[in-house]
Amino acid sequence: MDLNDMMRYGNLGVVIISIIMIAVSGIFFGFAYFLMDSTQTAFEANDCVIEGNDIVSSCQDLWELSLYPFLEMKTILIWLSFFFVFTLTLAMLLLGYQTGFKPPMLGLLVIAELLITYGSLYIGNIYRTMIENVILRDIMIPFTVYNKVMLNFPWFVFIVSLFSIALGIVNWQRTRTNSSTGDLDY
Repeated sequence: MDLNDMMRYGNLGVVIISIIMIAVSGIFFGFAYFLMDSTQTAFEANDCVIEGNDIVSSCQDLWELSLYPFLEMKTILIWLSFFFVFTLTLAMLLLGYQTGFKPPMLGLLVIAELLITYGSLYIGNIYRTMIENVILRDIMIPFTVYNKVMLNFPWFVFIVSLFSIALGIVNWQRTRTNSSTGDLDY
């Protein structure tokens, strides 16, 4: 789903979808990381002898050539989670800036951001309840940035909303330059 597809929902729809995607993305990446780590541990625990093969002599040699390089890429998921949160935050800020072109939309954004910040209290509490489970906490330990964002999710949403609204106000009040006013035409 690219930004143009999301724009059919409107700016507020994109902000709401971005908040939900931030909340869901880390859990998805966490489960993918946990699955890859469990798979690698299971393969490392087993071994077999391959006879009559000149390239590999055991299953571990075969898996080192074929499977382990893929499973070692699991650390990329941690970086993807970080950049996903960063990208969606940047998109929310840019959409706040775009609402400055239309003052009624800016007013609607202020009201919607208040409701979204209130809703983020629930999302943050759901996440805190979820990580009380030992298994889910173990899954989410490698994702420190995501955990920091989600444990402080209402504050995170409030600060991003505040800057989004500020960018919208700045865009609304900015001085119009490079446009002909008629006064300076000689």
